[in-house]
Amino acid sequence: MTARDARWWDTRLGPKHASIAARADRYWSWSVLLPMCHLVQRAKRRYCRPLVIWARTDEGRFLRSGMSILIEDYPYLDVRHPCESNFVWFMSAADAQVLAADFGMSHPPALGRVLLDNAIVLSQNAGLEGRIGLHAAAAGGDGLLVLYSRCGLSRLPVSAALPPSVRRANDGRFFYADEVVSEALAAALDASR
Repeated sequence: MTARDARWWDTRLGPKHASIAARADRYWSWSVLLPMCHLVQRAKRRYCRPLVIWARTDEGRFLRSGMSILIEDYPYLDVRHPCESNFVWFMSAADAQVLAADFGMSHPPALGRVLLDNAIVLSQNAGLEGRIGLHAAAAGGDGLLVLYSRCGLSRLPVSAALPPSVRRANDGRFFYADEVVSEALAAALDASR
């Protein structure tokens, strides 16, 4: 993801998403998130990897349809196994109705699993065995919890401790994938990658 991608998303999709009350990302500004994430993680001696997913419209043009920002070498959420993982800090898929009505994409892709697959594959390639974690934004309500469970992630029990460097309380909205789950999730999409 470049600054140009972030501006495009904020200009073209941001206003549409802001009107959809159920979206956790309805007020996110990728133009702000992109530099802010790099600065915050650089101070912690970690690296952010911003990604864009493109999809093809009916006319054959490519269109930005998904965005995510990962933190590399983040503490793994399951403290029983102290190691590193990738953490999905921000993740957003363009609304299917907006893609169809405004951008001529009659069959918009479901991108939740694809965005998570990016994080898993990058974790595998970095030698982290596919381990990932994320926090489901409270603004996404129960729908986001259902989505991440349906995608195959494990939900960290609310009673579980978090790694010491994670500075927020466990509100029961943390999800993760260990090596076994990640391998199965990645294998399921091998043919499409």
